[in-house]
Amino acid sequence: MFTGLVATLGRIISFSMSVIVAVLLGGATWASWSYYEEQQLQSQFSKEGQLVSVTVTQADHKQKSWRDILGNTVYLTVTYRGKDYMTRFVMDSTYVGSGDRVSLLYHAGYDAFRQPASGVHFNRYSKESRLIDWTTIRTFGDDTKLLLLCVILSVASFFVISGVITTIVPVPFLQDLARLVLVIVLSIGCVFFTYDAWNYYEYYQTLKRTGHQVVVQVLATDRIAPRHSSRHGNSWRDYDYQATIRYQQQERIIPISADDYTRLKPGDSLPAYYNTSMNDFMSVDFPAEFSPVIMPLFFGFLVFLFVRNGFFNRKTTQIA
Repeated sequence: MFTGLVATLGRIISFSMSVIVAVLLGGATWASWSYYEEQQLQSQFSKEGQLVSVTVTQADHKQKSWRDILGNTVYLTVTYRGKDYMTRFVMDSTYVGSGDRVSLLYHAGYDAFRQPASGVHFNRYSKESRLIDWTTIRTFGDDTKLLLLCVILSVASFFVISGVITTIVPVPFLQDLARLVLVIVLSIGCVFFTYDAWNYYEYYQTLKRTGHQVVVQVLATDRIAPRHSSRHGNSWRDYDYQATIRYQQQERIIPISADDYTRLKPGDSLPAYYNTSMNDFMSVDFPAEFSPVIMPLFFGFLVFLFVRNGFFNRKTTQIA
């Protein structure tokens, strides 16, 4: 009896946690979609709007949106062409109040003002070579990155919510749909990571082939454990090696080889490839990494496994 009670309690706790995760994922999906719509609107204002200097007639510091909790937000009332406009304004570094002049974007189509350069920005250290922690996602715009986040959260929400539903009421159709969606998601992942790996090797070969050789000054070297490396070092590569260099009064962080890391000291000279159109460097001895092919192979294996098992299971069921 005690064992049965513990098992029942465990199922209740597991179900409750699943419901909580489903609610959190649903909320995160809704929030990311809201940010995506906001970013789309901001991009439209940035492309089509006109920068106008106006005087603030009123500043309201009351929170009017859930997004106001995340920043120091004020709602400004400005007068333009004899008409009052209210716009949301985030004060990052300077205080804005009544009587101050601010530069805002005005869009004639929307007949509204917005703060310039607001919205979500996925910043990256611009001095790093793209070959460091490579991913094609860095080439995406902020709008596309937010949309990708929405899709990922939506898919995760679907799996968790469908799991909660089938726990309460077994629905064979929903279970089959979840399997189909899983195979589709894995297939998309396989295609994307294959494209990402192809882009990496294309970028590497282009930089090596078209970059002209220059001599740069080494300021510092560093080795970093890759994210895919375990603590015990049983990875295909234990460290990523990089150097901070100076070339023509600009400092950059570029990938180097293990031999470069062993022999280089601050102040040494290092031969490197530099492509002006790509604005990127890499050490002459830096080898192409093997890691980009791991993910497409892994996802491809999972797709093969799920499709094969699904096919044979269905065939076995039909024979039975």
